[in-house]
Amino acid sequence: MILNKIRSLCSAPYLCVLSPKLFALSLIFVFSCNKSADINGNKAFVSFTHYAYNVNPLTLEINGDTVFSAIPFDSATGYPYVTVTSQISNTSIFEQNNVDTFLTGFSSFRQGAYYSIYIYDTLNALGANSKSMIILQDNPPLNSDTTVSIRYMNFSPSPFGLLLVNTRADSLAIDTVSFFPESFVGYNPNPAAYTFQTLLAGNYNIFAYLDSARPTSDSSNFRYLGNYPISVLYNYNFNLLGFTNVDTGLYKLQLKTVPLN
Repeated sequence: MILNKIRSLCSAPYLCVLSPKLFALSLIFVFSCNKSADINGNKAFVSFTHYAYNVNPLTLEINGDTVFSAIPFDSATGYPYVTVTSQISNTSIFEQNNVDTFLTGFSSFRQGAYYSIYIYDTLNALGANSKSMIILQDNPPLNSDTTVSIRYMNFSPSPFGLLLVNTRADSLAIDTVSFFPESFVGYNPNPAAYTFQTLLAGNYNIFAYLDSARPTSDSSNFRYLGNYPISVLYNYNFNLLGFTNVDTGLYKLQLKTVPLN
């Protein structure tokens, strides 16, 4: 899918660290091998995630029809997906109850494919608009009876990795998984950079880390994010967002696990 002639029409206040710039829309054009065009007909499937800091709830319209309405910051619709027509379509994103349009253009979703649509803040100090979009096709690899597939994306300004430590009593080394540090998505808006990684299903303590997966003497490079059950029934988007100097509220450093199926 390509979104052409995107225009920015929004002028809302932002956090002091944010500044506006509109990146080109990106997308993976890979068909999922396990999606049947005969079954899905002329349909594609989308989810919507709002990670644009200090931005009001957002509404997505395709060809004048509301697909998602008033999705607040820090929210991801995830599974089940919403069905859209797989054709070239007029696409608009609105803020403040469909009053302010800040992204508009044309999109084309492939027949039978599944997509995650992200609206996020570029955090770019030189631009004129801070909101941007990236769309990824959800085509995780086939799993075994005990594994799941995880795609990690970092919407925090710092280059964080993730360390997942299985909590079972007989946990082995293979149950500790590291997602290497990723730069903020706005610095690398290429969808091909965000791939799926396999791990065993189970219950995990998850840490965000800087520089090294080994804690320093004072553990200042580690931040505990919480305990998460990872079900074998799902694949997931793992989304890190927030700021290291914020301890409470919507903008604290936090992990969002979004099931894809």
